[in-house]
Amino acid sequence: MSLRPSLPLRTPWGVLLALLLCLVPRATAAQAPSQGGSPPVTPSTAISPSARGTSGRLARPTVSAARVATPPVIDGRLDEPVWRTAARVTDFVQQRPLEGAPGSERTEVFIAYDSEALYVGIHAYYSDPAVMRANRVDRDATQNDDTVAIYFDPFLDQQRGYSFSVNGYGVQSDAMLAGTSTTPDTSWNVLYRSAGTPVEGGWTAEMAIPFRSLRYPGRGAGEAHRWGFQIQREIYGKNETVAWAPISNNVMGLLSQMGVLEGMRDLSTQRNLEVLPTVTTVATRRLDGAGGTIGDEIAEAGINVKYGLSSNVTLDVTYNPDFSQIESDRPQIEINQRFPLFFAELRPFFLEGQEIFKVPGPFSFLHTRTILDPQVGLKLTGKNRRTAFGLVVANDEAAGRAAAPVPGVPPSEGSALVVSGRVKVDTSRESFVAVIANDREFRDTHSRLALFDGSFRLGQNYRIQTTAGFTDHRDETGRRRRGHVLDTGFVKQGRALGFVIGENIVSPDFRNDAGFMSRVDYRKTIGNVSYRWWPQGRVINWGPRVQHERLYDFGGVLTDTTTSFTMQGTFANNISASGATLRILERYRGIDFYKTRYTATATVNASRRVLFRMDMSVGDETRFVVNPYLGHTWVLNATVTLRPSSRVQSEVTLNTTRFTDVRSDRVDFDVKILRAITTYQFTPRLLVRNILDANTLNRTVGLNLLGTYRVNAGTVFFVGYDDRYRQENRIDPVLFPGEAYRRTNRAVFAKLQYLYRR
Repeated sequence: MSLRPSLPLRTPWGVLLALLLCLVPRATAAQAPSQGGSPPVTPSTAISPSARGTSGRLARPTVSAARVATPPVIDGRLDEPVWRTAARVTDFVQQRPLEGAPGSERTEVFIAYDSEALYVGIHAYYSDPAVMRANRVDRDATQNDDTVAIYFDPFLDQQRGYSFSVNGYGVQSDAMLAGTSTTPDTSWNVLYRSAGTPVEGGWTAEMAIPFRSLRYPGRGAGEAHRWGFQIQREIYGKNETVAWAPISNNVMGLLSQMGVLEGMRDLSTQRNLEVLPTVTTVATRRLDGAGGTIGDEIAEAGINVKYGLSSNVTLDVTYNPDFSQIESDRPQIEINQRFPLFFAELRPFFLEGQEIFKVPGPFSFLHTRTILDPQVGLKLTGKNRRTAFGLVVANDEAAGRAAAPVPGVPPSEGSALVVSGRVKVDTSRESFVAVIANDREFRDTHSRLALFDGSFRLGQNYRIQTTAGFTDHRDETGRRRRGHVLDTGFVKQGRALGFVIGENIVSPDFRNDAGFMSRVDYRKTIGNVSYRWWPQGRVINWGPRVQHERLYDFGGVLTDTTTSFTMQGTFANNISASGATLRILERYRGIDFYKTRYTATATVNASRRVLFRMDMSVGDETRFVVNPYLGHTWVLNATVTLRPSSRVQSEVTLNTTRFTDVRSDRVDFDVKILRAITTYQFTPRLLVRNILDANTLNRTVGLNLLGTYRVNAGTVFFVGYDDRYRQENRIDPVLFPGEAYRRTNRAVFAKLQYLYRR
């Protein structure tokens, strides 16, 4: 049986792109020379193929750090003698908009070191200071500011890099970058010091990065280190990114295009010890089942200890860890979802060192959100020569509370034990083979996984990835399942042409309680190809993308197909947009549903004061109920970020989905989720944040106030208030038949954590 839509074909993305193109000014600002800077940019200044080696790669630039006897005072001002003797870097080329051309603004970076830390001084010049974007924001919130970032690859193996950045007010952001990814992991946080200040014609900043905050190979006395090294500067007002070591869009990956930092000798061998005690108190009141209220007061303390067994191996131990989330999960519309939604990990203990457990591909084989309430935990992570390894062990007391009681089993024995280990061996640059094993044991149940994966870079533009694994699962009824998973992919990435060919196979009996898998019982083949032109004018690049995927279940029945055609473009003035048409077959409860959908996305970041993002989708959709049918949906997700001053930021997000039963032209549901986050940064350490949210489906309204005093990445004090309301007849229509909103719960909470490092 099949159902086909009667809606005519429309393509709104073409209209959207045309309108945005008309609004875009010509991209001349990013090519204007700075005062005393580089000459005007012309196409002839771009790096030619003859400047590259026989492999097509640029030779790595190098810089030698200068050793200093007295470290600088980190105050953001470059007025100390250390900067006169430090290594000085001034040659930067554009990554965008005109790849390989000299940077349009002058940039100076100074590099020095002693046995304890690396010191970086920065002077970012502007020919027009009105272009500069700098805001007083919280740590790791500088993604829309002009920044200078320093990247390290201490093992020079193109497998893992560290990033440390700063804006014009000295606000820090740090991240970790895997060799197979171009998206930094911003959940990684370490200690370093920074300061910055606006000056005439730009801004200056200083950073002190302790070597104890990094993992690096050991060296003998007097033996020099050679690290991968990169410097990048973002100038959002000109839609420009410049780099010290030239970065080509025609070469896969960022770590492989780094320069080299050399000359550092006799770095400290002191082992890092960090102790992080945490105290959390919460006082709550909530509705009980009889219409009254009850209160609870909770006070908990825990401790985390991190010890560097060597410069490249770290042991983490925690007891009664604090896994409270200061900011709740961002709301997602959950109605009419065929498969479970994924919620990212936000808890600090599991975020630290998580990169070693990530397997490239579409699956999350270790998703630590499945460990709900651990009492003790241990992690061992590190790298020895070409071998990286990680081990995590934790118990989960929530398993015992959720399970049915067992006679004769005391509550203290009602915890699940979760163990995961991974070993990864580098085979060549940006290539590796690895294994991962999971085991979750609870009473007579178990969930075990053994998996092999590998990623192999071929030349400058190609990569092959493969994953194969097996599971053994026994549930509480005694039923035992054995399943398998296979994922293979071949990727080509280039400045113009790119494509992906892949195959995913998940057997019907695949179960992995320590991971996340949205569905099982399918064989999926996927392929896409894209091409981009680079006019380098009002349109920076644009091009089409075509994708097709087919899914069969293990019975050989075709269950899903999707064919999409997308046009996407990047424009001057930080504007991007895309539009797509999709033809979809989806089989649900034995019925084939044929659907046509249209999507559009846009981002406009042309002003320091306003940022706009949106994505929308309209067309046919299946109603996932006992008797499914084909309807029409309209989906919009839009965010506006306002920055009226450098201290204030307000982000307003609207997520809405409307489903119409076309058989009767009746609106089945119309959900709107509104979320507004406003932050005021009083000082570099003190901020106040307010979150307001409302959900028309659940008929709920919430308020969250939070004060934060942050000394560094580890030492921070939070105090907050949370208040929740719901429409009375949605709480209990018998007790509360009205439509007024009633408070369901409220809480006052405080959290203090102090990081001691020796």
